[in-house]
Amino acid sequence: MTEHLIRLSPAEYINQVGILKKLPEIIKQHGYQNPVVLTDTTVREIIPDYLPDNFLDNYPLSLFSGNATKKEIKRLTGLLKGYDLILAFGGGQLMDTAKVVADNLRIALINIPTLPSNCAALTTKSILYSEQGHEMIGAHRQSQAVTMVLLEPKLLQNAPEPYVLSGIGDTLAKFYEIRLRLTDDKLDLVTAAISRQYLDICRDEILKVGDYRELDRTQLINFLDTIFLIAASVDGLANLDGRSVLAHAFYNAYMKYQTGKKKTHGEVVALGNLFQLHLEGNQVELLKELEDYHQRIGLPLTIKDIYLDSQYLEDMANYIAQPDNIRVQTIFPNINSQEILSALEKLEI
Repeated sequence: MTEHLIRLSPAEYINQVGILKKLPEIIKQHGYQNPVVLTDTTVREIIPDYLPDNFLDNYPLSLFSGNATKKEIKRLTGLLKGYDLILAFGGGQLMDTAKVVADNLRIALINIPTLPSNCAALTTKSILYSEQGHEMIGAHRQSQAVTMVLLEPKLLQNAPEPYVLSGIGDTLAKFYEIRLRLTDDKLDLVTAAISRQYLDICRDEILKVGDYRELDRTQLINFLDTIFLIAASVDGLANLDGRSVLAHAFYNAYMKYQTGKKKTHGEVVALGNLFQLHLEGNQVELLKELEDYHQRIGLPLTIKDIYLDSQYLEDMANYIAQPDNIRVQTIFPNINSQEILSALEKLEI
């Protein structure tokens, strides 16, 4: 295992109103001869207003099935052979799939996120799900960086509210979860110190935001840069000390046991932040700060807010407490299911 591993991705990042209108110019400047568009049916109907006229008619187009699974990655890897660039438009699971496919084919990738729901567009790691899409089954680390990420701020600002809340919750988790890994005694390396500063930025910049639809130009740039660039950089700079802890363990358990209607990834992770603070204990100030913000912005405060029935809490506690759950055990060694259940039950009120 390499001890001091830094991953820098993407190679280029642009957050600028109107940038998608310049896509033909960008493609030509970089010398790509045979691009293909990867998107889904919903996004295909949304993006034309932000693109040059008839842009989607000028390139081959492939549709994503909706889940980042091994089967979908294999299908698209076979389908997209022969192209030299993937133009990926969509949300987190599409971005994660596109990264693996581009890596498999050793071709360029321009990620264009259409939802500000997480930082998946930038990192060199993809989360993979079961074929039913309900359970995380692992992660895949790409060998190459994402070639370019393009953000159209107006498109992202106009995304459906649950996906903006998802980005807010997932970005806040960088601070509330990972601060337990990047403690003061681990900041001797400058990269670790920078990573810790990034955690603080994730908290401070997001907690400034009230009505995200009213943000001015500079505020919007900072908001989106925090959700995408700053949050993703923690993974690249901190390596293993940038891994998430209990909020994402909570999400994984939720995905395994919750049936029927579900909240977005980041909304569930946001409630997981509160769960972690309850488990830590003696975090009165942080809990109040976060609960007040949830109340103000519309993030979940109880398990009912994410449609979760209390009958699943014991199963979730047992799942989170598994001895091979490295995400949890490296911070809470030998934690038992009863301790976890007690913290989960505090989310019922």
